[in-house]
Amino acid sequence: MKRGKESVSKHPSIEDINHYLSFYEIYTQGIEHHFEFFQYGAEKIFIQSFTPSNPIGCVLVVHGYLDHSGSIRNLINSLLHKQYLVITYDLQGHGLSSGARAEINDFHDYVAVFHEVNQWVRRKTNLPLHVVAHSTGGAIILDYLLRKQGTFKKVILVSPLVRSYKWHLSKLGIRLIFPFVKQLTRVYKKNSSDAAYLKFVKQDPLQHHKIPLVWFVALREWNRKLKNYKKSDEKIFVLQGDVDQTVDWNYNLTFIQKKFPNCQVRLVHGGDHQLLNENPSLLAKSLFYIHEYLIE
Repeated sequence: MKRGKESVSKHPSIEDINHYLSFYEIYTQGIEHHFEFFQYGAEKIFIQSFTPSNPIGCVLVVHGYLDHSGSIRNLINSLLHKQYLVITYDLQGHGLSSGARAEINDFHDYVAVFHEVNQWVRRKTNLPLHVVAHSTGGAIILDYLLRKQGTFKKVILVSPLVRSYKWHLSKLGIRLIFPFVKQLTRVYKKNSSDAAYLKFVKQDPLQHHKIPLVWFVALREWNRKLKNYKKSDEKIFVLQGDVDQTVDWNYNLTFIQKKFPNCQVRLVHGGDHQLLNENPSLLAKSLFYIHEYLIE
């Protein structure tokens, strides 16, 4: 697979998509797979649906920053095994969607695309609709729900982003260097105990090796606005590893529980940020908690 640079301009062929599914080990035997691009402003958003026979519900899955739909194959495969229709899309600037790689000027742009995806999904199916979101995907769902733009049967946030790790130090550093430096070389953190995953992600052609600082500026501004949102009575479930050093998870959980008084939290002891790409034992535990909540 070829690595995207600034944007994706060429639509993949069926052969390309079959290679994509094989490369990321997304199992589609007996599954009806559909993909398309929809236009949002100047960007083309890559969206996929995976439909098993006799689906019991629909799960919309939202990936995190620097990742893409292929990054969360473990969750996709597990949901398909449990007979859920699964719909995923690549955030703008990620994966096979177009856009400047890993950039965003305003986090509300992420939310606006999610709104369009949500409307697309609701036109496609009448099944009970759930959402599972990881990291920055979780930030998108938090914003979406706090601004009361829609409801879901079940909402599951995995390692959700509100503040990043060492928040105050990061804000100070960015304030000092942003006038002079616009992007940094990505340092691949040890954010999982699965050595095979850590090796694979460095070689993943749809990952990006630079971190645009404008993204952190947008995150800082989004945090400022988020504080002013009113509480929500939505019921949500948060799954969080207790050795996560990608997000400031102690602060984030406290913040989320204040904004969502009906929130349930499940800590995964020993789990890192990539709970959906952890070692087999921790991965199995995380997927069990997700399925357990979906069928409550």
